[in-house]
Amino acid sequence: MVATSEPLTLHNLDITDTDLYVERGYPWEAWDLLREEAPVYWYQRPRHEPFWAITKWEDVSFISRHPELFSNTQLLRMMDTESIHMGQRARVRGANRYGGSPDDPADFIFMDPPEHRQHRSLMSGHFTPRMMKTLEDHFEEMAENYVSRFADVVVAQLAEKGEQGTVDLVHELAAKLPVAAICEMAGIPEEDWDQIFTWTETLGGAADPEYREPGETQEQTIRRNSRAWRSYNTNLFERRLSEGLGDDLLSTLLNAEVEGRALTPREVSTYFRLLLAAGNETTRNSITGGIKVLLDNPEQLEWLVADESTVPGAVEEMLRWTSVVIQFQRTAMEDLELRGQTIRRGESVVMWYPSANRDEDVFEDPYKFDIGREPNDHFAFGGYGEHFCLGANLARWEMRALFHALRPLLPKLELAGEPELVAGSLHVGGIKRLLVRARS
Repeated sequence: MVATSEPLTLHNLDITDTDLYVERGYPWEAWDLLREEAPVYWYQRPRHEPFWAITKWEDVSFISRHPELFSNTQLLRMMDTESIHMGQRARVRGANRYGGSPDDPADFIFMDPPEHRQHRSLMSGHFTPRMMKTLEDHFEEMAENYVSRFADVVVAQLAEKGEQGTVDLVHELAAKLPVAAICEMAGIPEEDWDQIFTWTETLGGAADPEYREPGETQEQTIRRNSRAWRSYNTNLFERRLSEGLGDDLLSTLLNAEVEGRALTPREVSTYFRLLLAAGNETTRNSITGGIKVLLDNPEQLEWLVADESTVPGAVEEMLRWTSVVIQFQRTAMEDLELRGQTIRRGESVVMWYPSANRDEDVFEDPYKFDIGREPNDHFAFGGYGEHFCLGANLARWEMRALFHALRPLLPKLELAGEPELVAGSLHVGGIKRLLVRARS
């Protein structure tokens, strides 16, 4: 007899085990079952505080648009209990270093309105569609340069190793434009861009042993990485102040005021680091996953290559398909009912964006990759509310520029293996390597 696996049920499904994400990818079958049978589900598993799992588009939208009912100020991302304790210890160290209380927001996305809106507005002018339009030609030029260099590497590998010559898409291409764009906007010298990428990559991957030095724990890696980055930022801030402020992101922060007071050193430092990390981590993973799904769907790739007008729609579909941001968490501020379930004040709700982006009630044939999909109201940048991603326009313009430049090259590439995923990550679905080669 052949042993069969146990049928998936609400009682045995697992959407929080990061080892399973690395082994199998996103738990699509579990999310499908939750949407069908228990879209508001009280989820209790070892190593995690219980929470309400929210898996349908409509409910993610409702929670996102009602910050008065669902607060950001406690737990922002669903984490295991040990990671929560690490975060608490980090807050204590931050309070000791800068003053204030460990209960102060770690950065502005831990704030609710009106404070969140006030801090967000300090930067929002840098990321409007109008501002991105002024940078469009520059992004296209950068994209052409990076794609050209990548093509040279692919050709060189083919010449040297033949069909065995592979190139890592993540580090040789996908990371280049997002890092360059946000660092340039921030006013960081070009010679430091690679180091910024290393720090952001380590920050997001500290749970993965590959990003640790020998003998380090996850917490030790985070602390080492943070010390180095903080020291760099301090020197950069002092240099910028002495040389004079400009119109870059850092200058805006150093010159900013909220209700008549300047930002504290802690606020400037955490805001700046958040901009740099968020400005490249999610976009590079969306680019990597987008290239993979195109190579997996040759008819869609052929359509994209033949018609450049499909690029904006293709980018939106890649964003929906990859759903790089996995989840965010909120805390209920009062008792309320959602789909017949009573959520008590103080309980956590966790919004699972990839599940919402496969919701059959919103997306026709959701498991089909279709670059012509219209409408495409995905949640790749979070729900449409107070905490909608500040850099959404930047990510879109970068991806459009890159895929415009990639169109002639993509048909000449093929996958040389499956993506190698970042271990231990339950917030961003990180791809640390994806090998491609020249098509024979």
